[in-house]
Amino acid sequence: MMQQRWYDRDPTLSMAMSLLQNASHPHQEMAARYMFKVMDALNILSCAELSTKEERIRFIFPSFRRSKFEIHARHLVELMKHLSPDAQEAMAVQLINYIYMLDCGMTDLPLPTPESKVSELPQSETG
Repeated sequence: MMQQRWYDRDPTLSMAMSLLQNASHPHQEMAARYMFKVMDALNILSCAELSTKEERIRFIFPSFRRSKFEIHARHLVELMKHLSPDAQEAMAVQLINYIYMLDCGMTDLPLPTPESKVSELPQSETG
């Protein structure tokens, strides 16, 4: 039996990781930087960073050594791994929407506020 990756348990999360992996390195970096800002604006970045702090002693991206992920995207994937399932799904939707916006040539999306609900966050036309 083939072992599933941690993000394959949710189709939305799996799609977000696939889009990120297949994006160009400049788009990966732009998407990662945007997602860090989103996570920070929603006060969930520090929670994910605290969860990974103990793991930083060792190399935290062993499976990424030969991957197509740019370094910022690797950090984003590792941070998302430590979010709650609800936060993972919400951030996956944000990531999918942002990557689609990058593909359309649009990069100026507003950042959500801590009071924002997932349904109020910017959506792409396909989202």
